[in-house]
Amino acid sequence: MRYCVHSSWQPRALRVALISWACLAGSAALADAIHPRWVGVWFTETKQRLGVSEQQFNPGTDKCKWVGARPTKPTSCVAFYEGSVSKAQVTGQMQQAEKAALEIAQKQSLPGADVQSIKEDFKRNRQVLDKMPPNVFRVVKTLAPEEQSGPAACADYFFIDLHNVYSVMACEAAPDAFSIKAYKKE
Repeated sequence: MRYCVHSSWQPRALRVALISWACLAGSAALADAIHPRWVGVWFTETKQRLGVSEQQFNPGTDKCKWVGARPTKPTSCVAFYEGSVSKAQVTGQMQQAEKAALEIAQKQSLPGADVQSIKEDFKRNRQVLDKMPPNVFRVVKTLAPEEQSGPAACADYFFIDLHNVYSVMACEAAPDAFSIKAYKKE
């Protein structure tokens, strides 16, 4: 039996490992690019606008640069992927917000017309949620420099299904503490 001191498998294994690492590093960088399905101009029924390109994520009049991942200290408005949310989670947020809003309305003895307006707002939110598929969605958040300091009173985020972009605003308890809007592409 012959013993070989030098084996050709070691350089090949190292080369394969380096190529694999380079591919993984490259795919991780690409994973933060905005998905092409987002790109376009989107409008709500009330004509609120969301413009998305490979470099920009512009809800309304805000102009946010797409950065893909949360920066430590943004110097201007930025947009990035952060986490995910399910329809069940959004539904739970809405139910908690509705309960809190009605409790506040009762404590503050708001007029019946105001209470009815709150109920109608939540009815509209439920109608948007009812049309949403029961999936888990990747979340896009926006962040401006003034929003990074201190505790956030509101959590605003966006997500997309096959046909619509959704915008959710969930704030601390207040009568108008929650809204969900659906944007359609034009």
